[in-house]
Parts: sequence; C-alpha cells; structure tokens
Amino acid sequence: MPPGVGSPRPSALRALGGPWRALGDLGKHAAFYSEAIAWIPKSVKNYKREQVRLVAEVGMSEGSLAVIGGSSVITLFITFFAGLNGGVQVYYGLADLNLEALAGFSGAIIVPRLLTPIVAGTALAATVGTGFTAQLGAMRISEEIDALEVMSVRSLPYLVSTRVAAGMITIVPIYAMALVGGWVSWKLSLVQFFGLSSGVYEHYFDTFLQPADILYAVAQAVGIAVVVILIHTYYGYTASGGPVGVGEAVGKAVRASFVAVMTVCLLIATALYGASDTLRISG
Repeated sequence: MPPGVGSPRPSALRALGGPWRALGDLGKHAAFYSEAIAWIPKSVKNYKREQVRLVAEVGMSEGSLAVIGGSSVITLFITFFAGLNGGVQVYYGLADLNLEALAGFSGAIIVPRLLTPIVAGTALAATVGTGFTAQLGAMRISEEIDALEVMSVRSLPYLVSTRVAAGMITIVPIYAMALVGGWVSWKLSLVQFFGLSSGVYEHYFDTFLQPADILYAVAQAVGIAVVVILIHTYYGYTASGGPVGVGEAVGKAVRASFVAVMTVCLLIATALYGASDTLRISG
C-alpha cells in the first residue's frame, strides 16, 4: 500500500498527539487519586505511628519552619494581612455607594466563603505541599520507594494515603485559626483605621453570619486540602530525572495546585451557596 493511503497522515498524528497525551495524563491522575483515597482507612489503621508523625509535620512543619510555628502560624499571618487588605478595599468600595454600614456584612460573607479557603489552600500548597513533593521525589530517585515494595510494604498507602489523611485532620485547626485571623483583621481595618462604629459592624456581622457557613467553610477547606495534597504527592511519587526532575516536579505541583485551589473553591462555593438567599436588596 502506498505511503499515506488508508492511514492517518503524520501531521494529523502530531496534531492528535497532544490531546491524547493530555487525556492519558488525566487518566493517570484519576487512577492515582482514587487509589490513594481508597487506601485511607486501612493506612490510618495499619500505620498509626507514621500517621501521628505526619499530623505533627503538617501542623508544625519541621526544620526552620517549626521554629516560627510551622504552617499553622504561617497561614494565620497570611490570612491576617489578607483580611487587612480586604477590609481596606471593601471600605472604599462601599464608601463610593454611601454603604459603609454594610462593612460587617462583607466580613461575615467574604471571609469564610472566599478569603480564608483560598488563602489557606495556597499557603498549604506553598508550605506542606512542596515539602511532600520534595520528600517523595527524593525517595523516588534514590529508589527508597522501590525498596519499600521489595520489603512487601505497599508504598502508595504508606507514603500517600497517610499524608492525605494527615492533611484532612490538620486542616481543621489550621483553618479555624486562619478564619479567626481573617475576621479580626477585617474588623480591625474598618473599625480602627476608618473609624466605623464597632456596634454597627457587629450588628451586620451577627445578622448575616450563619452558623452553617462555618461548617460549610470547614468542608470547603477539607476538600481543598485533599486536592492540594493529592496533587503534590502525585508529582513527588512519579518524579524522575534526578534532582533536576524533583525540582521540576515541585514547580509543576505548585502551579497545578494553585489552579486547583481556585477551581475547587469555585465549585464547592457554587454547590454550597449557589442557591443561597442570605442577602436581598430591593427598592
């Protein structure tokens, strides 16, 4: 048969190569994530000592980060300063409409639903996530993961599922600290810097803050933490190419996790609050 007759042209194959590779990579991610999640119950049961160590590592970090309180304190400070900035921007926006009194409403809605989940997710990726990628990547290139398999230790549950479980456990107190920091700084910027009445702020804050919002916010934070840790452990677990490959894996994981944080936050917020009618303005 002459070349090109009855078979796809090389240019067509090249054009389809990118989408097919992307689809294959997506399948690898899905298989890895589903297996890691499925192993969580057994990994928590079988590797209790490792689980406790990872919970402490996620909460307080290790090395120089542990000196300043680890990821918990880092997330608290980032959220605090983000709340200061958000309060300033909200005040000027409301002042243009002569609605400064609604500043308390903005703190009750924006901080738990948008500010804290996004900031906590990105901080988790930048501190804990990068550490997980580097750890697993170093173990992969030094053949430590292969050594676990040789010793009949399932590497994925031991190295990945335990880390996902640790993130799910630790994100709750981390998120609680970040939430309080965001609320305190939001009120501080409006009441102390711009002279808004504390009573007016608290009135609208208490009126529009629903107890269910706090529970929803925690669920949102847990979902973001699971996605971030899964992404970082995948890139570390599948790293190759020596130390350079580990560095590239960390960079890819950070980029992917930042995009995932925004996407997951949007999807979960839409599912939780899409039909909400907390605020109605009529005239």
